[in-house]
Amino acid sequence: MPIAKLDRTILSLKGDDVCGFLGGLITNSIADGLTYSALLTPQGKIIADFFIHKQSETHVFIETPAKFGKALMMRLKMYKLRAKIDLSDISDDFEVYALWDGEGDIGLTDPRLKGLGQRMIAEFGTLSPEHDADDYDTHRLALSIPESQWDFESEQVFPADINMDQLNGIDYKKGCFIGQEVASRMHRKTDVRKRMRGLKLSSEAAKGDGVFTDTRNIGTVFHVNGDLGMGLIRLDRLAKAQDAIMVNDHPVEVMEPHYGHTS
Repeated sequence: MPIAKLDRTILSLKGDDVCGFLGGLITNSIADGLTYSALLTPQGKIIADFFIHKQSETHVFIETPAKFGKALMMRLKMYKLRAKIDLSDISDDFEVYALWDGEGDIGLTDPRLKGLGQRMIAEFGTLSPEHDADDYDTHRLALSIPESQWDFESEQVFPADINMDQLNGIDYKKGCFIGQEVASRMHRKTDVRKRMRGLKLSSEAAKGDGVFTDTRNIGTVFHVNGDLGMGLIRLDRLAKAQDAIMVNDHPVEVMEPHYGHTS
């Protein structure tokens, strides 16, 4: 079973109403075990997405890409105000590992897609993995799963852009959360015009390259790892494409994800 250490910030939140406190802020309801969710701006863009590892009704761990760690901590401190919540960064003592393509009950199943494998938080130095984050990046790209660690920055995209609504990242039936009005309005639309899709490349490409068909731009490459990539694609234009999809005048396959819906 491949195991890789991921570059994550880990926050510990403790308090009698910690789940209620988070519930009023984030996009998803907190389940037992592992929850995928995000904190949005009032305009509906993602400040940080993260996983919540529920330890008990009064204690949770949140793990987010290290690049989002400071911003997420700052926002949580701001929203905490007088709430009796103990918030601390425990990244120096704990690490996040991803495990995939194996059997057993180690870790918690990734709630986005079973094929992604498991995630676990362990004390620093518990494991000595033979694989690295680049291997995990290849694994998730092959499944057409967007990952904020590589694919986008804070306040750049909306949840639907990265398929959070198709990857168990939003509960539209829960109570209010920050940015809910915008997220719900996009959800009610008949079709979502643009979404991230995995790319199978036939030549070199780089972040920022355009994706074209019929000389018309239908998207942008956001990340490349070898012959795989991730792009933000205009699905309405893709559906109407008559000619081959191209990046830098070389064919590219836009992957159809095996999750959620096709809209």
